Amino acid sequence: MKNKKVLYQLLIIIILLGLIMSLSGCNWFSLGLFNIIDPQAQIRVLSVEYDESKTLLDLEVASINQVEFIGSGIKLLYYSGGTRIPSLDASASGYFYVYPSGTPGELGDSTKISEITLYTGEVLNYVKNNKAFNQITCDVYLVGTDGAGHKLELKVVENISALGIDNENPDAEISIEPEGGGECPITVIFDGSGSSDEGLGVATYAWEIPQVQSGIISTSSAFSYTFPCSFLTEAEEVVSVVLTVTDYHGNQDTDLGSITITEAESE
Repeated sequence: MKNKKVLYQLLIIIILLGLIMSLSGCNWFSLGLFNIIDPQAQIRVLSVEYDESKTLLDLEVASINQVEFIGSGIKLLYYSGGTRIPSLDASASGYFYVYPSGTPGELGDSTKISEITLYTGEVLNYVKNNKAFNQITCDVYLVGTDGAGHKLELKVVENISALGIDNENPDAEISIEPEGGGECPITVIFDGSGSSDEGLGVATYAWEIPQVQSGIISTSSAFSYTFPCSFLTEAEEVVSVVLTVTDYHGNQDTDLGSITITEAESE
């Protein structure tokens, strides 16, 4: 009778320990003892790399237990400086299959999951609007059901650049109309839309005309400005313009241009 009482006490202690570990977020009990009774798929990442485009992610994974995983898609969670940005969360559907391991603890046949797009239009807009160049990171989850019927979301990549890799500068290019300038008052169109970037494109434009004002005068790809005759300090003056373009990774390039403004001849 005494032995039964001790046994009951041990069982109560075990149950309480399991409950405490579950509430505290510890998964040793659930993925340890319980995983022997009701096993879930366990995945190991073999390789993570961007493909030749430097913007698409390629994964290679394998099972480390005898449970298959039938993938139905990818889930993406985004962060800026470690802070979650729920509005950017995204998902993509797609089938992939992770073979079970033949022996527990050993790797099964590998599965490649290619061309995962980490950036979306929302991510690009966030980067541009918040000047968060090359600062948005992403956690990648495999979504699906394993061979035991468990619906799982398995984190396979953490804190990876959401925009890919780009170390190339964009190419800033200024177009001016009228090209050579002219007599005041004159309206001049400055156009930087011919600027280019081989990566994700040009994110921002910054125009400066030091003789007009200090600092940035426009952030549009193109703008117009009317130079009055009162602007002139001489009968003829050369006005310099500077365009700086920035891509989504923070790389920059600058182009310089100029026009000549002359005083109208008196009749």
